[in-house]
Amino acid sequence: MSPDEFVAWLAPAAQTACRPYQLPASVCIAQAALESGWGQYVIGDYNLFGRKWNGTGPYIEKVTEEYSDGEWLTVTAKFQDYTSLTEAIEDWCILITQEPVYAPCLVYRDDVEGFVQALAPVYATDPNYADKVLATISANNLTQFDC
Repeated sequence: MSPDEFVAWLAPAAQTACRPYQLPASVCIAQAALESGWGQYVIGDYNLFGRKWNGTGPYIEKVTEEYSDGEWLTVTAKFQDYTSLTEAIEDWCILITQEPVYAPCLVYRDDVEGFVQALAPVYATDPNYADKVLATISANNLTQFDC
């Protein structure tokens, strides 16, 4: 799937799911693009976000790269397994709005850059994750999907 095809496929669902949570759909779309390689590396059928298993429901075990103590490590981790695209996006919204570690980013709901800068160090182990999310948003004009 090309980036344009990926955005056309994901954006309507992201807008619909993010709106009630007052979350920027641009961030949802950019994270999904980065985490899944524009849909090439989806975990299961719909885990576009690399969302780790939360202890309930089905999961899939995958080998992944994690950044820890200044180095990249190869580990096997459990990831959520979703039955639909809507379920995956809804879970992303619930994670961001209900997990206390993400509370600092919620004050930036109207400031995409601030939102990403607060979200990235908690969401990902990659020290350059915020820059990658923001570059993806900018390069693909994803803020057009924010409500």
